[in-house]
Amino acid sequence: MSGVDLLDRRVATAFYGRFESLREAQQAAIEPILTGRNVILSAGTGSGKTEAVTAPLMSRLWREAVKTDGLVLLYVAPTKALVNDLEKRLYQPLYSLGLRVGVRHGDRDDLASGQTVHVLVTTPESLDVMLFRKDAALSNVRAVAIDEVHLLYNTQRGLQLSILLQRLQDRLCEPFQWAALSATIGDLSDVHSFLAGSDEAPVFLSYPSHRTIDAQIRHIAAESGFLDLVRKLTDGRPTKLLVFANSRKECERLAGVLQHDPSLLHAVFAHYSSLSPDVRLDTEKKFAASNTAICLATSTLELGIDIGDIDAVLLWGAPGGVESFLQRVGRGNRRAHKTNAVCLIPDTSESVGWDALRFAALVDAARKGELPQRRPYELYGAAAQQMLNVIASDGGRFTKVADLCQLVRHKPYLGRPTVESILAQLAANGHLQAHGFKNQYGAEEPLHELVDFQMIYGNFAAGSQTVDLFHGAKRLGDVPATNLLRIHRGSEVRFAGKCWRVQKASRDKILLTPTRPGNAMDFTYTSGGVQTDSFVANRVWQLLHSHQFPEDLFALSLRRTVIEARARLRAACTMNQIPYARSTDGIRYFTFSGYLVNKAVGLISRKATFKAREASLLVPSPIDWATIPPEPTAYEGVFPSLFEESSEQSLYQAQLPAELQLREYLEDWLKDQAVADALVRLVRSTPVAVDPASVAFFAGAC
Repeated sequence: MSGVDLLDRRVATAFYGRFESLREAQQAAIEPILTGRNVILSAGTGSGKTEAVTAPLMSRLWREAVKTDGLVLLYVAPTKALVNDLEKRLYQPLYSLGLRVGVRHGDRDDLASGQTVHVLVTTPESLDVMLFRKDAALSNVRAVAIDEVHLLYNTQRGLQLSILLQRLQDRLCEPFQWAALSATIGDLSDVHSFLAGSDEAPVFLSYPSHRTIDAQIRHIAAESGFLDLVRKLTDGRPTKLLVFANSRKECERLAGVLQHDPSLLHAVFAHYSSLSPDVRLDTEKKFAASNTAICLATSTLELGIDIGDIDAVLLWGAPGGVESFLQRVGRGNRRAHKTNAVCLIPDTSESVGWDALRFAALVDAARKGELPQRRPYELYGAAAQQMLNVIASDGGRFTKVADLCQLVRHKPYLGRPTVESILAQLAANGHLQAHGFKNQYGAEEPLHELVDFQMIYGNFAAGSQTVDLFHGAKRLGDVPATNLLRIHRGSEVRFAGKCWRVQKASRDKILLTPTRPGNAMDFTYTSGGVQTDSFVANRVWQLLHSHQFPEDLFALSLRRTVIEARARLRAACTMNQIPYARSTDGIRYFTFSGYLVNKAVGLISRKATFKAREASLLVPSPIDWATIPPEPTAYEGVFPSLFEESSEQSLYQAQLPAELQLREYLEDWLKDQAVADALVRLVRSTPVAVDPASVAFFAGAC
């Protein structure tokens, strides 16, 4: 009996009736889900993971949903855009079963319509809102699906969701079933540990993508080169291009470049997080409906949002890790078993050589299905947020410490002493007050303000203040408020891939009106840039010394330069050596280990001054590499100096005791296998002096 025969016949028809056969991942998920097991499913982009878990879950639950007319399935996704897309995807099969699918996020609440929703697609933050308000709709939930779980793994939002699921379970009379889905993830057991703690192990189902990646790496030396490339790709035939950039500013710059060609003017779209929901949805619809279109996007379109079939994916600058690279290239040509990816080194590159090799390392790892291995992180910020949330949800009344410990009972590292230290710090910061003699905590006024400002539900990084952009009564999106210092009435600006004239600019809002493309300025955005992780940096070094170096990846205009530079490096050193070059600035060691490793080595070697970069470490005097500790834990003496405060911290991370802030930061150092591998390689390697010309190709990465 095939897996589909195990499904309720009506459910099988609703979800799979138009398909001749099921994909492997879909077949495999049916039996364990139908028998009530929890599942973590990893499968390639476009493999039908949504249906793989929803069909068997609804086969178990749809009759109960009809009978009780209640919410039986929560489907949690990390972004509002993906929530909207999932609703469209699930609507038809659920409608044919007599069921309603609804959406709950910051822009829409179908639960408020008065109609019962049987399947609710939502975000972690909106689930937080529902639990805070003790929403009665949650009382009948029987199952939870979690999509794109790799975006939540080892993050504050992931810890938040983990605790929210415990809170949900405490409200229900019986355990709910759950399934987690991802296209790119390493060890599935690590995902389980992070998400569910010591819970009974689920069924792990892994079906890596076997799609061929047809990639080329090119250097775009000037903006005109990008326009020429797009013209060539779209010439004479309907073409859909998806262009990923690493910042909103670059999206707008590229949109401005393309708009110099009148034939492309109406084919250019932009998609990023600052746009309003209406503008993003409008972009997705118009792009999907167009015969020829170019969409310039940040990571907002890395997820499985349906914008139609894509002929080619262009990457304007290398993403920081292989997971993001796989998500981006996986958006292209889903109907075939081949992905066309054009890897573009921008005109603003500080080192064409380093960027070319980063792209090569990403393509090589993606083709081989090799992903970074990071053990589950021990995080604390979202735990503080959840403690405050629970106290506030009860009107701020005093709550027992023992009850707050129950919130995180599935996380052994969050024992009572740690919980008490977090609560004490929250009290010292003015958010809580300790009871005079009972072991309890209640709310102070700043906590009530967090509720009033609706800041009690999220664990996003604390960014700068923003100001809204409007065209008439239509909200277009928002930009950092610092832009008010740069613009004035009459200024021409770019936003959402279009040009606008400023009618009025105030702290309340910026009013815009459309104008023809001209000398428009770009808004400025807060961004820390894209850091290359140790996994990619290590792979660059391995690739340089590999007998299977992928020369064919590089465009002809770049290939000869790369081959000659690689030959010079290999002639100067072996894989078990550390090349270094002397200059008036000091000694520069080319470690190819990533910024964090280089910084730690600079600290542990007690150099008075040093400069750490992704590929190299500049020091004033020689390093005795044989004395460098090979174990990450041996760097405890420099841990405080290794810590860097970041705008990426959430409000609640910043409220933690200093010791826990440090421990959170060090998780990248202690749990990333690539860090440990890099240290071992460096300690076992011999430094060798080289002619600066042999490493000049990588000099810009220094």
